[in-house]
Amino acid sequence: MDFGVFATAAANHARRRNAPPHPDRDGLFDAEGVATICDRRQCAVEVVSELFADIQFKETKVRVMAIAPGRWDAVAALAACTKARGGRFYEVDYATAKPTNPNGLDELRIAAIVGADGITPYLSKKGRYFEAAYGVWAPVERPLETEQGFRQTFRVSAGKPTWVFRKLFDGFAPDGRRHRFAGDPIVRRSLRALEDAGLVHIELGPRGGMATAKVTWLPRAYLAPERLAKEDEAAMEMLA
Repeated sequence: MDFGVFATAAANHARRRNAPPHPDRDGLFDAEGVATICDRRQCAVEVVSELFADIQFKETKVRVMAIAPGRWDAVAALAACTKARGGRFYEVDYATAKPTNPNGLDELRIAAIVGADGITPYLSKKGRYFEAAYGVWAPVERPLETEQGFRQTFRVSAGKPTWVFRKLFDGFAPDGRRHRFAGDPIVRRSLRALEDAGLVHIELGPRGGMATAKVTWLPRAYLAPERLAKEDEAAMEMLA
């Protein structure tokens, strides 16, 4: 079957109308961008001034302070919308979090965005999963003692990524194919939050779904390159 028939003019127009907002060079959003982020979560935005905005869901309002005049942070907007909807958002505990920054990604920034949308990025206590010295995780119900090479296992400690947050990174294919775990509703929700914040690009599948979507990291998701000291820069210039 040719799924290209689903890429109709009407479908493409709907995708353009619901496109994610674009942050500025500092990663901040204007009032229109904040309204788009919140509108995707059924929240309304009322800009009070250049320094304040009220995010509302039904009768609940949450005020958000701007980082700069007319510029808001995506994490604050997501957290305010989650709070207005009666949900719980999760702040990153930098004292216990143990980021590994796979492939140079800024894991803490990603965790802050995912947590603001109501998804737990790190464990606050020992998890329900085991890991071995090889770094392979498996659920508790899985008979790990029968697997050769993974007999010495221990429960995942607090500060390690949750199972969903780990799969968020593991699902990216190196050749740019579809995200392997985009069919999971929580992973899909995390990817949508990262798309709204400008950290990933999602190309929907042929039928407009997420299960076959291609997801790629954008430059803002990576750690900034380390700058050399002045002495090292002088030495590199002499070598050049």
